[in-house]
Amino acid sequence: MVRPVVHNMLEMIVDNPDERLIVYGSLAPGGVNSFLLRPLGGTWQKCLIRGRMERYRGFKRFQYDPEGEEYQAWLFSSAALPPKLAELDDFEGDEYQRILIPAQIGEHTVMAHIYAGRQVD
Repeated sequence: MVRPVVHNMLEMIVDNPDERLIVYGSLAPGGVNSFLLRPLGGTWQKCLIRGRMERYRGFKRFQYDPEGEEYQAWLFSSAALPPKLAELDDFEGDEYQRILIPAQIGEHTVMAHIYAGRQVD
């Protein structure tokens, strides 16, 4: 099957983005849902992302925009993250979608997953 091969090649090129998740709300360290990531071990780093931050039903909701404002967030990295992503997708629900975006850590840019708010009417 071609898709897994292409996905694996892309991961090698961009340094395993499936092992990284940008968090900015309840999953962040000290957040009410941080318990979901805690068992995975891993490391936390502050990072910068660009876009728009909104509120939706009392929770933060990020919209990626490369020309948008800069926001501080957390970058969680763990080799144990990939098998957990489907569970996190279910947890976040239909109001959020997992996408890949760049995150700035000092002078270094990495690609990582983030849960961005879906457009709601």
